[in-house]
Amino acid sequence: ISINCAGIKSPNPFWLASGPPTNTAYQIANAFRAGWGGAVWKTLSDDPVVNVASRYGGISLANQRLMGLNNIELISDRSLADNLKEIAQVKKEFPHHAVIASVMVASTQNAWHEVTKKIQDVGVDGFELNFGCPHGMSERGQGSAVGQVPEYCERITSWVKEVSTLPVLVKLTPNVADIVPMGRAAKKGGADGISLINTINSIMGVDLDTFSPRPSVDGLGSHGGYCGPAVKPIALNMVAALASDP
Repeated sequence: ISINCAGIKSPNPFWLASGPPTNTAYQIANAFRAGWGGAVWKTLSDDPVVNVASRYGGISLANQRLMGLNNIELISDRSLADNLKEIAQVKKEFPHHAVIASVMVASTQNAWHEVTKKIQDVGVDGFELNFGCPHGMSERGQGSAVGQVPEYCERITSWVKEVSTLPVLVKLTPNVADIVPMGRAAKKGGADGISLINTINSIMGVDLDTFSPRPSVDGLGSHGGYCGPAVKPIALNMVAALASDP
């Protein structure tokens, strides 16, 4: 069941998406030992953030089954140098498993060129451009702030393709009225593939004592990204829309 996805080879088609389970070499090495064929390393940047806890909220059906999760998780909270060192370690131990670097940096050609070159030098198998994060990064002009504007999506994808020697996947945001123009923009920018979908902007509830969104940290909260079983029909609809677009 080995695959070749847009030029990225792995022993099976089961990959871990970029997120909390793919933030360190320890986590990804354990995943590969357990049988996962690939992993998208939690989003790298030249300007890491500070993550806080609690980061998650949930909503259940009749208080019996979890329908969806909301997270206020941001990009990697570790330096680019630390992440690159660990990526090299993982590829040395698991040379035949797919390691894809999720990337999000400032929306300048120079920033994307520099980070792309640094990351591909440590042996990753491909890139995933994070144009999907709906919270926490938009004020920097990153994440869904890129993925909601076709011109930005095309431009940044083309910047990466100018220097990348590896396959480039573009992760699109579902927080748009129509996903097709975004997919066309990624293709026009030279993307080798498209990743769907990122999380959906949401508020899971309100803490009636503090009137802050849940999950709250020290009485404060924020909107976050919604994922889980409840978003699958939305994801499938967007995959179908892009797959059927000529």
